[in-house]
Amino acid sequence: MQNQSSDPRQPILIGMIVLGVILLVGIVWAVVSAPASSGGNNMADPNLSFRDENDPALGPEDAKVMVRVFGDFECPACRSAEPGITHVREAYADRVRVIWNDFPLPATMHPKARISATAARCAEEQAKFWEMHDLLYETQSGWARSTDANADFESLARRIGLHEGGFRSCMSERRHDSKVTNDLQEGQANGVDSTPTFFVNNVKYVGVLSPAQWDAILKPLLEAAEAPAVPEEAAGEETATVETE
Repeated sequence: MQNQSSDPRQPILIGMIVLGVILLVGIVWAVVSAPASSGGNNMADPNLSFRDENDPALGPEDAKVMVRVFGDFECPACRSAEPGITHVREAYADRVRVIWNDFPLPATMHPKARISATAARCAEEQAKFWEMHDLLYETQSGWARSTDANADFESLARRIGLHEGGFRSCMSERRHDSKVTNDLQEGQANGVDSTPTFFVNNVKYVGVLSPAQWDAILKPLLEAAEAPAVPEEAAGEETATVETE
């Protein structure tokens, strides 16, 4: 009895499947690691309006350069952007103000984005927002896949020394959910539709920025802001010339 011959199309089909998987992985990686874009324009938008009073912030209140971050704790691209933001926080701590804004994407995309934002705000209640912010990104791959994210967040709360009972009640009451909603609405009003999105002195950047890219943006702004002011009369003076015979 002869063996049935294999389908001659099988190697082609396998090759097409493998190629499709490679292309899909490449697209996902490109989206996550794509550098930020300012839309081809570095002009500040005068129509932007921000309310910063209820947002966690680091840096001097009177800083000449403001960096507003609209982020989602479950967003892989936001996690990829963290080295850049950490660099800004550390290298420019005394000259740049970094302001956090919650922008959880829809639950169909990131089902735990909203609850993780709540966890960070409950940590803020105990003056440890940034500690929770850092841990949420550091452990994102774990709690994002967890079947009991609340237990994961409570574990993180213990790691940063939060009062467990206070944190737990804050979470169950969704005590600061209105802050998350306000940030979301503020972002939408200012044209935010993806994360991470940054506004540097009202110039919008979308995507991942490396430490070097942050330096290229911030250094010229700081140099211009910190340059000695030229007296008005001196700026308007013309150089006098003396004619000699």
